[in-house]
Amino acid sequence: MITALMFAIGIILIAFVMAFFGLGDVLDVMAGANTNYIVLAAVVQVAILVLISYRLILISKKYNKLGLWQAFKISMSGMTISMLTPIAKIGGEPLKIYMMKKQFGGSRSTAIIAVDTIAEMTSSLFVVFVVFMLFARDIPGVIASSFFAFLVVVAFLIAILLKILLNPGWMRRLLRWTSRKIVKFANVNKKDYARLFYEAFKLLIKDRRIVTSAFGVSFVTKILEFLRMWLVFAAIGVFLPVEVVVIVWSVILVLYLVPWLPGSLGLIEFFGAGVFVFFGIASTTAAGGILIDRFISYWMVLVIGMLIISRIELPERLKK
Repeated sequence: MITALMFAIGIILIAFVMAFFGLGDVLDVMAGANTNYIVLAAVVQVAILVLISYRLILISKKYNKLGLWQAFKISMSGMTISMLTPIAKIGGEPLKIYMMKKQFGGSRSTAIIAVDTIAEMTSSLFVVFVVFMLFARDIPGVIASSFFAFLVVVAFLIAILLKILLNPGWMRRLLRWTSRKIVKFANVNKKDYARLFYEAFKLLIKDRRIVTSAFGVSFVTKILEFLRMWLVFAAIGVFLPVEVVVIVWSVILVLYLVPWLPGSLGLIEFFGAGVFVFFGIASTTAAGGILIDRFISYWMVLVIGMLIISRIELPERLKK
Protein backbone atom coordinates (compact mmCIF):
# COMPACT_ATOMS: atom_id res chain seq x y z
CA MET A 1 0.00 0.00 0.00
CA ILE A 2 2.81 2.40 0.94
CA THR A 3 4.73 1.50 -2.21
CA ALA A 4 1.69 2.17 -4.40
CA LEU A 5 1.07 5.49 -2.65
CA MET A 6 4.69 6.64 -3.04
CA PHE A 7 4.68 5.49 -6.65
CA ALA A 8 1.56 7.57 -7.32
CA ILE A 9 3.19 10.60 -5.66
CA GLY A 10 6.19 10.13 -7.93
CA ILE A 11 3.99 10.10 -11.03
CA ILE A 12 2.28 13.28 -9.86
CA LEU A 13 5.68 14.93 -9.36
CA ILE A 14 6.70 13.97 -12.91
CA ALA A 15 3.50 15.55 -14.23
CA PHE A 16 4.32 18.64 -12.19
CA VAL A 17 7.81 18.77 -13.72
CA MET A 18 6.37 18.62 -17.24
CA ALA A 19 3.88 21.36 -16.41
CA PHE A 20 6.58 23.47 -14.75
CA PHE A 21 8.83 23.36 -17.83
CA GLY A 22 5.90 23.73 -20.25
CA LEU A 23 3.97 20.58 -21.08
CA GLY A 24 3.42 21.31 -24.76
CA ASP A 25 7.01 22.38 -25.43
CA VAL A 26 8.45 19.41 -23.55
CA LEU A 27 6.26 17.00 -25.53
CA ASP A 28 7.35 18.70 -28.76
CA VAL A 29 11.00 18.17 -27.82
CA MET A 30 10.38 14.49 -27.07
CA ALA A 31 8.32 13.95 -30.22
CA GLY A 32 11.04 15.50 -32.39
CA ALA A 33 13.80 13.24 -31.05
CA ASN A 34 15.90 11.31 -33.58
CA THR A 35 14.68 7.71 -33.43
CA ASN A 36 18.05 6.24 -34.42
CA TYR A 37 19.79 7.83 -31.43
CA ILE A 38 16.99 6.70 -29.11
CA VAL A 39 17.28 3.12 -30.33
CA LEU A 40 21.06 3.25 -29.81
CA ALA A 41 20.52 4.57 -26.28
CA ALA A 42 18.10 1.72 -25.57
CA VAL A 43 20.64 -0.79 -26.92
CA VAL A 44 23.28 0.70 -24.61
CA GLN A 45 20.91 0.32 -21.66
CA VAL A 46 20.34 -3.35 -22.53
CA ALA A 47 24.13 -3.79 -22.70
CA ILE A 48 24.35 -2.31 -19.20
CA LEU A 49 21.79 -4.81 -17.90
CA VAL A 50 23.64 -7.70 -19.55
CA LEU A 51 26.95 -6.57 -18.03
CA ILE A 52 25.39 -6.36 -14.57
CA SER A 53 24.18 -9.93 -15.04
CA TYR A 54 27.62 -10.99 -16.27
CA ARG A 55 29.15 -9.51 -13.12
CA LEU A 56 27.01 -11.92 -11.12
CA ILE A 57 28.32 -14.79 -13.24
CA LEU A 58 31.93 -13.75 -12.65
CA ILE A 59 31.44 -13.58 -8.88
CA SER A 60 29.46 -16.82 -8.55
CA LYS A 61 31.68 -19.02 -10.75
CA LYS A 62 33.87 -19.70 -7.72
CA TYR A 63 31.16 -22.09 -6.55
CA ASN A 64 28.98 -23.06 -9.47
CA LYS A 65 28.19 -22.18 -13.08
CA LEU A 66 25.45 -19.60 -13.58
CA GLY A 67 23.98 -19.19 -17.07
CA LEU A 68 23.61 -15.74 -18.61
CA TRP A 69 19.81 -15.96 -18.88
CA GLN A 70 19.56 -17.21 -15.31
CA ALA A 71 21.84 -14.41 -14.09
CA PHE A 72 19.82 -11.89 -16.11
CA LYS A 73 16.57 -13.03 -14.49
CA ILE A 74 18.09 -12.84 -11.02
CA SER A 75 19.60 -9.38 -11.58
CA MET A 76 16.51 -7.95 -13.26
CA SER A 77 14.14 -9.30 -10.62
CA GLY A 78 16.18 -7.86 -7.78
CA MET A 79 16.69 -4.56 -9.59
CA THR A 80 12.96 -4.24 -10.23
CA ILE A 81 12.05 -4.76 -6.57
CA SER A 82 14.67 -2.19 -5.54
CA MET A 83 13.28 0.29 -8.08
CA LEU A 84 9.84 -0.12 -6.52
CA THR A 85 11.01 0.08 -2.91
CA PRO A 86 10.27 3.51 -1.44
CA ILE A 87 12.48 3.35 1.65
CA ALA A 88 15.75 1.36 1.59
CA LYS A 89 16.35 0.89 -2.11
CA ILE A 90 18.03 -2.48 -1.70
CA GLY A 91 14.80 -4.43 -1.30
CA GLY A 92 15.72 -6.63 -4.26
CA GLU A 93 18.76 -8.19 -2.58
CA PRO A 94 16.74 -10.76 -0.55
CA LEU A 95 14.94 -11.80 -3.75
CA LYS A 96 18.24 -12.35 -5.56
CA ILE A 97 19.50 -14.46 -2.65
CA TYR A 98 16.26 -16.48 -2.68
CA MET A 99 16.54 -17.12 -6.43
CA MET A 100 20.15 -18.36 -6.03
CA LYS A 101 19.65 -20.33 -2.83
CA LYS A 102 18.66 -23.62 -4.45
CA GLN A 103 21.80 -23.76 -6.57
CA PHE A 104 24.37 -22.21 -4.22
CA GLY A 105 22.91 -22.53 -0.72
CA GLY A 106 21.95 -19.69 1.58
CA SER A 107 25.37 -18.64 2.87
CA ARG A 108 27.10 -18.69 -0.51
CA SER A 109 24.21 -16.92 -2.22
CA THR A 110 24.31 -14.17 0.41
CA ALA A 111 28.09 -13.85 0.03
CA ILE A 112 27.81 -13.58 -3.77
CA ILE A 113 25.16 -10.86 -3.56
CA ALA A 114 27.16 -9.05 -0.87
CA VAL A 115 30.23 -8.90 -3.13
CA ASP A 116 28.05 -7.83 -6.07
CA THR A 117 26.48 -5.03 -4.03
CA ILE A 118 29.81 -3.82 -2.66
CA ALA A 119 31.30 -3.76 -6.18
CA GLU A 120 28.42 -1.56 -7.35
CA MET A 121 28.51 0.79 -4.36
CA THR A 122 32.29 1.16 -4.31
CA SER A 123 32.61 1.75 -8.05
CA SER A 124 29.90 4.42 -7.86
CA LEU A 125 31.68 6.06 -4.93
CA PHE A 126 34.97 6.06 -6.84
CA VAL A 127 33.48 7.51 -10.03
CA VAL A 128 31.71 10.32 -8.14
CA PHE A 129 34.95 11.07 -6.29
CA VAL A 130 36.88 11.28 -9.58
CA VAL A 131 34.20 13.55 -11.09
CA PHE A 132 34.29 15.72 -7.98
CA MET A 133 38.07 16.08 -8.15
CA LEU A 134 38.38 16.59 -11.92
CA PHE A 135 35.52 19.03 -12.39
CA ALA A 136 35.42 20.81 -9.04
CA ARG A 137 35.62 24.23 -10.71
CA ASP A 138 32.61 23.47 -12.92
CA ILE A 139 30.39 22.23 -10.08
CA PRO A 140 28.15 24.86 -8.39
CA GLY A 141 28.38 25.19 -4.63
CA VAL A 142 25.02 23.56 -3.81
CA ILE A 143 25.79 20.55 -5.98
CA ALA A 144 29.34 20.32 -4.60
CA SER A 145 27.98 20.05 -1.06
CA SER A 146 25.63 17.27 -2.22
CA PHE A 147 28.58 15.45 -3.79
CA PHE A 148 30.52 15.72 -0.56
CA ALA A 149 27.54 14.43 1.45
CA PHE A 150 27.20 11.52 -0.98
CA LEU A 151 30.87 10.59 -0.65
CA VAL A 152 30.70 10.70 3.14
CA VAL A 153 27.43 8.74 3.41
CA VAL A 154 28.37 6.02 0.92
CA ALA A 155 31.89 5.66 2.35
CA PHE A 156 30.35 5.31 5.82
CA LEU A 157 27.84 2.71 4.61
CA ILE A 158 30.54 0.69 2.87
CA ALA A 159 32.74 0.81 5.97
CA ILE A 160 29.90 -0.37 8.22
CA LEU A 161 28.90 -3.07 5.73
CA LEU A 162 32.45 -4.38 5.44
CA LYS A 163 32.85 -4.30 9.23
CA ILE A 164 29.79 -6.49 9.62
CA LEU A 165 30.61 -8.79 6.71
CA LEU A 166 34.23 -9.36 7.74
CA ASN A 167 33.52 -9.93 11.41
CA PRO A 168 31.67 -13.17 12.16
CA GLY A 169 31.04 -11.99 15.71
CA TRP A 170 29.20 -8.89 14.49
CA MET A 171 27.33 -10.94 11.91
CA ARG A 172 26.30 -13.45 14.57
CA ARG A 173 25.02 -10.69 16.87
CA LEU A 174 23.09 -9.15 13.99
CA LEU A 175 21.47 -12.47 13.20
CA ARG A 176 20.63 -13.09 16.86
CA TRP A 177 18.94 -9.69 17.04
CA THR A 178 17.07 -10.49 13.83
CA SER A 179 16.02 -13.88 15.15
CA ARG A 180 14.36 -12.23 18.13
CA LYS A 181 12.49 -9.84 15.86
CA ILE A 182 11.49 -12.24 13.10
CA VAL A 183 10.20 -15.70 13.96
CA LYS A 184 11.16 -17.29 10.64
CA PHE A 185 14.85 -16.75 11.43
CA ALA A 186 14.60 -18.59 14.76
CA ASN A 187 16.81 -21.49 13.62
CA VAL A 188 19.58 -19.41 12.07
CA ASN A 189 21.91 -19.72 15.07
CA LYS A 190 21.65 -23.52 15.09
CA LYS A 191 23.16 -23.59 11.60
CA ASP A 192 25.76 -20.95 12.54
CA TYR A 193 24.87 -19.07 9.39
CA ALA A 194 27.26 -16.27 10.34
CA ARG A 195 30.27 -18.58 10.23
CA LEU A 196 29.21 -20.19 6.96
CA PHE A 197 28.58 -16.81 5.36
CA TYR A 198 31.87 -15.40 6.66
CA GLU A 199 33.83 -18.29 5.19
CA ALA A 200 32.10 -17.98 1.81
CA PHE A 201 32.50 -14.19 1.69
CA LYS A 202 36.17 -14.34 2.71
CA LEU A 203 36.87 -16.92 0.01
CA LEU A 204 35.36 -14.65 -2.64
CA ILE A 205 37.10 -11.42 -1.72
CA LYS A 206 40.47 -13.15 -1.47
CA ASP A 207 40.22 -14.11 -5.14
CA ARG A 208 41.81 -11.15 -6.94
CA ARG A 209 40.45 -12.20 -10.32
CA ILE A 210 36.89 -12.14 -9.03
CA VAL A 211 37.29 -8.78 -7.30
CA THR A 212 39.11 -7.20 -10.24
CA SER A 213 36.58 -8.54 -12.76
CA ALA A 214 33.61 -7.37 -10.69
CA PHE A 215 34.97 -3.85 -10.35
CA GLY A 216 36.05 -3.77 -14.00
CA VAL A 217 32.54 -4.63 -15.17
CA SER A 218 31.08 -2.04 -12.79
CA PHE A 219 33.26 0.71 -14.22
CA VAL A 220 32.35 -0.25 -17.80
CA THR A 221 28.64 0.04 -16.92
CA LYS A 222 29.25 3.58 -15.66
CA ILE A 223 30.91 4.54 -18.97
CA LEU A 224 27.95 3.09 -20.85
CA GLU A 225 25.58 5.11 -18.67
CA PHE A 226 27.46 8.25 -19.71
CA LEU A 227 27.13 7.16 -23.35
CA ARG A 228 23.39 6.51 -23.00
CA MET A 229 22.76 9.99 -21.65
CA TRP A 230 24.91 11.56 -24.38
CA LEU A 231 22.97 9.66 -27.07
CA VAL A 232 19.62 10.74 -25.62
CA PHE A 233 20.53 14.41 -25.79
CA ALA A 234 22.11 13.96 -29.21
CA ALA A 235 18.69 12.68 -30.28
CA ILE A 236 17.19 16.09 -29.50
CA GLY A 237 20.03 18.00 -31.13
CA VAL A 238 22.22 18.71 -28.10
CA PHE A 239 25.76 17.31 -28.10
CA LEU A 240 26.81 17.49 -24.49
CA PRO A 241 30.40 18.07 -23.32
CA VAL A 242 31.84 15.20 -21.30
CA GLU A 243 31.99 17.21 -18.07
CA VAL A 244 28.27 18.04 -18.25
CA VAL A 245 27.35 14.38 -18.79
CA VAL A 246 29.39 13.08 -15.86
CA ILE A 247 28.34 15.87 -13.49
CA VAL A 248 24.62 15.39 -14.20
CA TRP A 249 25.04 11.61 -13.96
CA SER A 250 26.66 12.07 -10.54
CA VAL A 251 23.83 14.37 -9.41
CA ILE A 252 21.29 11.74 -10.44
CA LEU A 253 23.23 9.11 -8.50
CA VAL A 254 23.11 11.31 -5.41
CA LEU A 255 19.35 11.78 -5.86
CA TYR A 256 18.92 8.01 -5.84
CA LEU A 257 19.89 8.14 -2.16
CA VAL A 258 16.71 10.07 -1.32
CA PRO A 259 14.88 7.38 0.65
CA TRP A 260 11.17 8.00 0.27
CA LEU A 261 10.21 7.70 -3.41
CA PRO A 262 10.55 4.59 -5.63
CA GLY A 263 13.33 5.28 -8.11
CA SER A 264 13.40 8.88 -6.83
CA LEU A 265 10.52 9.58 -9.22
CA GLY A 266 9.98 13.27 -9.83
CA LEU A 267 13.14 14.30 -7.98
CA ILE A 268 15.52 13.12 -10.69
CA GLU A 269 13.33 14.58 -13.43
CA PHE A 270 13.17 18.00 -11.75
CA PHE A 271 16.68 18.41 -10.35
CA GLY A 272 18.35 16.59 -13.25
CA ALA A 273 16.71 18.99 -15.69
CA GLY A 274 17.66 21.87 -13.41
CA VAL A 275 21.35 20.99 -13.53
CA PHE A 276 21.21 20.84 -17.33
CA VAL A 277 19.63 24.31 -17.32
CA PHE A 278 22.47 25.54 -15.11
CA PHE A 279 24.91 24.44 -17.83
CA GLY A 280 23.07 26.45 -20.44
CA ILE A 281 20.63 23.91 -21.89
CA ALA A 282 17.18 25.33 -22.70
CA SER A 283 14.69 24.36 -19.98
CA THR A 284 12.26 22.52 -22.27
CA THR A 285 15.15 20.68 -23.95
CA ALA A 286 16.60 19.75 -20.57
CA ALA A 287 13.26 18.44 -19.32
CA GLY A 288 12.56 16.54 -22.54
CA GLY A 289 16.01 14.95 -22.53
CA ILE A 290 15.89 13.85 -18.91
CA LEU A 291 12.41 12.37 -19.41
CA ILE A 292 13.57 10.35 -22.42
CA ASP A 293 16.63 9.14 -20.49
CA ARG A 294 14.41 8.11 -17.58
CA PHE A 295 12.06 6.32 -19.95
CA ILE A 296 15.00 4.18 -21.08
CA SER A 297 16.90 3.80 -17.80
CA TYR A 298 13.91 3.41 -15.46
CA TRP A 299 10.61 2.66 -17.16
CA MET A 300 11.98 0.29 -19.80
CA VAL A 301 14.00 -1.57 -17.18
CA LEU A 302 10.99 -1.70 -14.86
CA VAL A 303 8.76 -3.20 -17.56
CA ILE A 304 11.36 -5.85 -18.46
CA GLY A 305 11.79 -6.71 -14.79
CA MET A 306 8.05 -6.95 -14.14
CA LEU A 307 7.67 -9.31 -17.10
CA ILE A 308 10.40 -11.54 -15.69
CA ILE A 309 9.00 -11.47 -12.16
CA SER A 310 5.55 -12.40 -13.46
CA ARG A 311 7.03 -15.66 -14.75
CA ILE A 312 8.87 -16.77 -11.62
CA GLU A 313 7.44 -18.37 -8.49
CA LEU A 314 8.00 -16.21 -5.43
CA PRO A 315 7.61 -17.16 -1.76
CA GLU A 316 4.52 -15.71 -0.10
CA ARG A 317 6.55 -13.39 2.15
CA LEU A 318 8.15 -11.73 -0.90
CA LYS A 319 4.80 -11.21 -2.58
CA LYS A 320 3.46 -9.16 0.31
